[in-house]
Amino acid sequence: MVSSALSRFLSDFTLGFADGLTVPFALTAGLSSLGRSETVIYAGLAELCAGCISMGIGGYLAARDSSHNNSRMVLPPPSPPSADGEEQGRLLSAERHSEDELDEEKRSTGRSVGDEEEEAVLRYLQPLGLPETTVAMVVGAVRSQSGGLGWASERIKGAQASRPEFLAEMDACETSQPPISPIFSGLSIALGYLCGGLMPLLPYLFASSVGQGLLWSIVVCLVALFAFGAGKSWLLGDGRTSRIRCLWEGFQMMLFGCCAAGAAVVCVRLVDQKWT
Repeated sequence: MVSSALSRFLSDFTLGFADGLTVPFALTAGLSSLGRSETVIYAGLAELCAGCISMGIGGYLAARDSSHNNSRMVLPPPSPPSADGEEQGRLLSAERHSEDELDEEKRSTGRSVGDEEEEAVLRYLQPLGLPETTVAMVVGAVRSQSGGLGWASERIKGAQASRPEFLAEMDACETSQPPISPIFSGLSIALGYLCGGLMPLLPYLFASSVGQGLLWSIVVCLVALFAFGAGKSWLLGDGRTSRIRCLWEGFQMMLFGCCAAGAAVVCVRLVDQKWT
């Protein structure tokens, strides 16, 4: 099972990797139409540095705000008991008191099974402090149902038996999630952007011409986009994700990257034609 810290790192890393793989690819593809490798490399490095910083700062601020909000909801500052807490305590105390009274009365009078079922419903309603007429109407309505008081009594017993387990599970869920480190989240996003942004830029550093660098950059980015989309769909799936679904996600990611790169090329050529 993947730990929560690793899961958080992968989530932030993929967020930065997706943007880093798409934006520099579109930028370098657009600038390659100018025919100068130096322009593509310098602009790509500048965009890569600026993108890492901006994405890292954005991830840091988002994680910091999220951590502050979670701390307010999960760990509120100590304060006097609220009205809801006092009311809940009174209801639980009254419920326990009413259970003791009704159990004592049942032992002294020796009532039948039907009386015990009615007592269970009355015990459940007594902490609410309803008028006697309203309680009588509720008991009559329950008695007229298909299961009657027996069905209602069994449901009440089942709910009371499962309530401690439910509260224990809620406490375990709240305590099992570690706090989000804003610095760790920002660095993870920046690292993902750096790794993704280097892929379309590296071919221009080793190619002999801009055209050859563009060709290798397109091949590398298309393969990386397809693998990223398909791999993310497979990793984040529930184990029943089909191969066709993974291939479709990879194709979609590749298509979006091609659209971004094509739009960048068109914009650069339009501006270049206007200036020349």
